[in-house]
Amino acid sequence: MTTGTRNCKGKNTSILGILPLTFLLSGCFAPVLAADYYVDIKGSDQGQGTQASPWRTVNKALASVPPDQGNTIRVGRGTFDLGGKVSVPSGVNLVGAGIDATTIKGEIWLVGVRNLSISGITFNGKNYAYELGMYIRDSSRLLIHDLVFNAYTKTAINIQRVSNGQIYNTTITDSSYNKRIPGGGGKQSHAIDLGNLTNFDFHNLNIDTRKRGGQGIGTISDAWPKNRPSAGKAGVLRNVRFYNLDIKVDQWNAWANGWTPQMALELWHHNCYNCKIYNSNFNSTVSLSSPPNIKSTGIRVHNNLWYGPNNPFYACEVASDNIEFDHNYIRGGYYPLAMFGNKYKNLNVHHNIFENTKSPALLVNFHNKVENFKFINNTVYIANYKDPLFYFAKGEAANQQIRNNIFYNSVGKLNNLFGASVGLDNNLFFNVKPMGSGAIIFDPKLTFSGSLPSPYYMPKSGSRAVNIGAIQTLDPM
Repeated sequence: MTTGTRNCKGKNTSILGILPLTFLLSGCFAPVLAADYYVDIKGSDQGQGTQASPWRTVNKALASVPPDQGNTIRVGRGTFDLGGKVSVPSGVNLVGAGIDATTIKGEIWLVGVRNLSISGITFNGKNYAYELGMYIRDSSRLLIHDLVFNAYTKTAINIQRVSNGQIYNTTITDSSYNKRIPGGGGKQSHAIDLGNLTNFDFHNLNIDTRKRGGQGIGTISDAWPKNRPSAGKAGVLRNVRFYNLDIKVDQWNAWANGWTPQMALELWHHNCYNCKIYNSNFNSTVSLSSPPNIKSTGIRVHNNLWYGPNNPFYACEVASDNIEFDHNYIRGGYYPLAMFGNKYKNLNVHHNIFENTKSPALLVNFHNKVENFKFINNTVYIANYKDPLFYFAKGEAANQQIRNNIFYNSVGKLNNLFGASVGLDNNLFFNVKPMGSGAIIFDPKLTFSGSLPSPYYMPKSGSRAVNIGAIQTLDPM
């Protein structure tokens, strides 16, 4: 196997055939071989960047290492202050000694780069002296992982127009703000801003905004008018996945009148194509809100937990076409499925557990019709609330299906506040007035012991509740 070089005219040549000439014209011929460069707290910027003679500053390394050759900058133990905004060259790996060993203060910019990785570093905003941790634009093939961001004034990561990459194994704390004003006029920020991404994964992230408030993850676009972003063209998220997230946010959003639940994850004004949100924990709302589109968008939300005992959340704003919402566990909150505006279609809600949700509607709060709405094989556990389960402000679509669900009221009896009448078939009612065709009335004998949600909400062995509800007997879910 030969080693490639690049000659003065940019043509690739075998190094074996030109070895003598390479030594004579070393300035003209350079082997394209990845190298390691070193930064150490005891080094000098007059050094060579080698392990024996490391540089002192990250700035020197970023300014000196050639781009697009797969070179690696290894930053040693200690704290390094960039002094402002510093760009990382394309095709470079920036590697720290670990999040407990290497700290970089300042703002890292990745603009127009590719084949780049950053790992093993804590990025610190220097007690809010820096506004932003990492700014990413118009790039591809990025691996950003095993990082910590804390104490930034506004945002940890701002990423737009990027394809083929991942951000993972990262913790973000105290890098957003919420200047909420009850009655309206407040402002807030997101820990992660994102927009217009393709083939990108966000996973194994821990985000906590509760110290100064603010949203977990939210969408943005440089193309949106600042004073009226909704007037801008909708962004696009294509093959974007969010999984293994743990997002904790404060109670109230600064938006509108200051009395809306804070958003843990909001994909606003972006059309999603084959996107997924799964295996994650949220203590507040996830919002999927995009303008109706003639193209076939699609997003699946599955195997997530919503639980925020101190937060007034609704679990998911389903204001998008072609949403599959399945195998989720919603504990508490208000009207877990909400839709406040336009007409949407193809919302498939199945195999979820809704536990002790609250008014003004216990399951669905829709302010317009939803074509082809399906609510199938869910377990709904309530405790004698007097609010309707479903609320359809503009009526129900003729192709609606509500079937094979368990509606279980643990205390008292709900008489006539079901709130839906179209497409009801083969549902089980316990202490709830039966509705629709094929209504089943008996105690499903749920386990009510063990781990939540399974086997707690699993029918006991011998129960007559067969093929009904979210968890079948002996199904581990």
